[in-house]
Amino acid sequence: MTPAAGRKPSYREGLWFGALSFGSIALLSVFSSVAIARIYGVEIIGQFALAYAPVGAVWYLSSVREQAALVRELAALEPRAPRVTGLFVGVFAFSQTLTLVVGGLAVLASWFVFHGPIDHPSLFLPALANMVTYVVLINPSWNLDTIFCAFRAGRQLFWIRLIQAVVYLVVAIGCGLAWHSIWSIVIATAASALTALIHRCALIRRLMRWRVPRVEIRAGLRTLPQIVRFGLKITPGMLAEGVSNESGTWIIGVIASIATVGAYSRAWQLARRFVDLDVRICEMLFPTLVERHAAGDDHGFDRALIDTIRYVLIGLLLLAAVGAGASNGIMDVFGGGFRRAAPALAVLMVLPALQTVSSILRHALFALDRPVATTVSGGLRMAATLAVGIPLSLWLGSVGTGAAVIVGLGVDVLSMAPRVHRELASPLRVLWPLRQVAALLAAYAAGIVASRVVDLAIPTFAGLVLATLAGSAAYVAVLLTGGALNARDRQRLAAERGRLRLRRPAMLQGEAG
Repeated sequence: MTPAAGRKPSYREGLWFGALSFGSIALLSVFSSVAIARIYGVEIIGQFALAYAPVGAVWYLSSVREQAALVRELAALEPRAPRVTGLFVGVFAFSQTLTLVVGGLAVLASWFVFHGPIDHPSLFLPALANMVTYVVLINPSWNLDTIFCAFRAGRQLFWIRLIQAVVYLVVAIGCGLAWHSIWSIVIATAASALTALIHRCALIRRLMRWRVPRVEIRAGLRTLPQIVRFGLKITPGMLAEGVSNESGTWIIGVIASIATVGAYSRAWQLARRFVDLDVRICEMLFPTLVERHAAGDDHGFDRALIDTIRYVLIGLLLLAAVGAGASNGIMDVFGGGFRRAAPALAVLMVLPALQTVSSILRHALFALDRPVATTVSGGLRMAATLAVGIPLSLWLGSVGTGAAVIVGLGVDVLSMAPRVHRELASPLRVLWPLRQVAALLAAYAAGIVASRVVDLAIPTFAGLVLATLAGSAAYVAVLLTGGALNARDRQRLAAERGRLRLRRPAMLQGEAG
């Protein structure tokens, strides 16, 4: 049954499609990164990283986080309710206007930056094209995603994003083979964004009406100031997060060569591919936390929050351990010149786990109506990142840049965690005993050691495969023997096995019929 039929997907269903979306697109993105790096080379990859950096800045600067505030309003409504359209129209108009203004200012600033400190004036026009793509295609898509997220439409988002990733890969490879230029990547970015916007417009009708009485539009516009006020409380923290994330590329661009920027950019983007999980998780988790908090289901709120953090860390620390241990082999896959960023990758592979925990804690505070706390933590993160980022980058190069990002994230998580803990109805030691935490950390260390030993002993692609398997095996073995799983986990696994057993006879009967 679809949401249009009157039922919102459950949190588990939405989370399943979110995880499926993350897994499939992450694998496709890794393949895409390798193929594009080998086709274009480290110099063009570095050029595109600099030409796209202004868009990354505008992504943070052109929003007062009105989308998060809109989800809080929509979570209590039913799909296709007239008020959904009224609220969306007001927020969309506000978002597009703000994005257009900030994007124009960013283009002006980029001209001076590329003709000044960066000293690559030829990159200004590609940067301008990327900005037009963002304003005209990507930002409207992002606003439409708010509707899909509010109603936990994970299935629809999965197909939209998968097709977008495939289009990007096909166009980037095709254009790259025909035209070895930064413009080929710019065209691929625009083509995939256009395809995704059309797809979203086609599917959004299941959740939102295109036409509603004008009174609903006026009501939505009257609610806009309330939505913006909530968003303004969290905007400073999100801006600080943006500065923390994007500062690395700018710092490396000023102090190092284009080739170094390209190598670091590939390591950064590889780690960032797995950060997409935090988006997929929070898209489904946030409306669930809002609903349970509004209903007074404190224990349900606690379980959803802590179990989500546990499962995220179990999965992402496995990737972090294997990626850090086999970083040399991984960067060699991208081609010549990329291995110089292997130490940076080893540091950055913990980024997805920390970033996802940070995002989950932030959305928990949003649901609890504690947005100011996220602004404080974001400011602390930015201060820590910049304070150590410049000296560490000058001292250690790209490794220092990656380390600064991780230090800032650690400060961010440690700032929010006590605030969330005070809001829990159940003791944390009951929800997540210390023994399970210790087992998880021991598994992480074992995975790094096992994969590193094999990666250094067999410096070939076959060695990379063996290093991945060895690190994964060591991680899982320590995780299970150390007792990282609890009774709730075993019950859920048993329930899933039961569902699979019930589905199989039904599928066989269907085939026989």
